[in-house]
Amino acid sequence: MARQTVRFYPRLVRSDPPAMEEDPRMPTEMRHGLAPDTLDPHKNLVLRFFYAFLLQSPVSTAASLSCAAAGDGVDLVSLLPDDLLRRVVSRLPAKDGARTAVLSSLWRHLWRSAALVLVDTHLLPANRAGARPARAVTAAVSAALEAHPGSFSFVSLTCSFIERADRGVLARWVRFLANKGVSELVLVNRPWPLPRGVCLPVALFSCASLRRLYLGAWLFPDTATATLPRAAGFPNLRALVLGCVVMTDKDLDFVLAVSPVLEILAVVGNQTQLHARLASQSLRCAQFCVSTVVEVAVVDAPRLERLFI
Repeated sequence: MARQTVRFYPRLVRSDPPAMEEDPRMPTEMRHGLAPDTLDPHKNLVLRFFYAFLLQSPVSTAASLSCAAAGDGVDLVSLLPDDLLRRVVSRLPAKDGARTAVLSSLWRHLWRSAALVLVDTHLLPANRAGARPARAVTAAVSAALEAHPGSFSFVSLTCSFIERADRGVLARWVRFLANKGVSELVLVNRPWPLPRGVCLPVALFSCASLRRLYLGAWLFPDTATATLPRAAGFPNLRALVLGCVVMTDKDLDFVLAVSPVLEILAVVGNQTQLHARLASQSLRCAQFCVSTVVEVAVVDAPRLERLFI
């Protein structure tokens, strides 16, 4: 079958409104630790497209934190219900949330049980152009995951560059996230050369709590031969975006089969020729952009409303 024409429909990849950038002067790819001139124009185009539509963090580091004591010295904030205070902590960047634990034993308890937001671009300042030491970020992410005994609602890891020697670290992160019930995950690695890149750990398929998953610049596990976790699958996953991922047709078939409520699928800049077979009782929107798509066959997708190739 003839290769399909590529069209651009970026709004399908992200439905939430874009958040204010932390530093608008910094190129998009630089904010994720990539020097802008290290790749050829086509790869830069694919990455710019993919990075521009990643999930935005629900918390911001732009606001300044301050403490204003009441005139009589009474701590009125701590008198609020625990559930409300826990929500306050969960709406802070992970570093600021951890700082609340030093206020009192009450706040320490709240921090331990709050669902935190972890974004690796928040962990180290970028006060020098492109200065994000990859090893330091990786160590900071490991420390944050190990220190917090509670859950993580949103995790975005886009500048913790993982090499083959770091596969054990990556597997440990994924196991932590699966155990801590992460619901939204953005996981992007250093992009090229992908054929010699890092394979995603099969433990990813044990993240049953995931609702939205964005993966970029990875080798997909061989789902036909790998030893997968018991009950592998994404029972709650509703949106999946695969950017610059090396995967086979059978891998895509597998993901659709183990995602019974998936509604949105986007494949951006895939690194292999893809014969996509859409078989899903829940899929409503599918998009293949900046990709080599040899064939897209709608096998069994009764709820499919939009298909862009």
